[in-house]
Amino acid sequence: MTTRSQREAESRAEARRRARHVAQGHLDEEPVDDETTPAIRSAQPQGAGNVLQRLFPPAAPLPGKEDPLAGFHYEGPLRAVISTLYLLGRNPLIWIAMGVVWALAYIGTLYFKQSIIGIVASMLSFVALIAAGWLGWQRPWAFGLASAVLGYLLYAAFVVLNLSSIPAQGAFTVGELANFLVVSGLLQAAVGLVAGFYGGYLRRRLADTPGGKQQRRRR
Repeated sequence: MTTRSQREAESRAEARRRARHVAQGHLDEEPVDDETTPAIRSAQPQGAGNVLQRLFPPAAPLPGKEDPLAGFHYEGPLRAVISTLYLLGRNPLIWIAMGVVWALAYIGTLYFKQSIIGIVASMLSFVALIAAGWLGWQRPWAFGLASAVLGYLLYAAFVVLNLSSIPAQGAFTVGELANFLVVSGLLQAAVGLVAGFYGGYLRRRLADTPGGKQQRRRR
């Protein structure tokens, strides 16, 4: 009798788990065993890592996409760096186009400061970096970084060549200008890395939603 009661209790628990799984929109995957969840959570590190996981929950790779490194065979100590350059070289149009868009938009902020056009141009520059990560799904942060670096080099060249026509807030020396361009360039590179990562992450998250899964099933 005890064994039969245990089997019935396990059967009811399994039915409840399956019902919760279906209610969450997971129709094709195997249900997750809730009994293992507390153990997994207790094993996860607390602190900053946990906060980042809350802000950016893990996202599955994009479905239906081939391995972008299928033809890459380098196995040396610099594989991460070489593979990133390999992916950027295979898809140059993405980061070049977004870099040009970023440069044009950021140049617009020089001439239209504190105006609607300047605000729109500033937003467009950030959207271009997000779009680089969205399109460069193979390694989003790298495409965002490359777009920001290329765009800033174009921007810096424009500033140096057209310094007399740019509205200035006061006199500055050549050293001060060089220092400003270097510091601002490092900042924009960091922004490009983060924005590119977010663009790729956002694309994976949207593809992993129940709506995105239903669209893939209809296809």
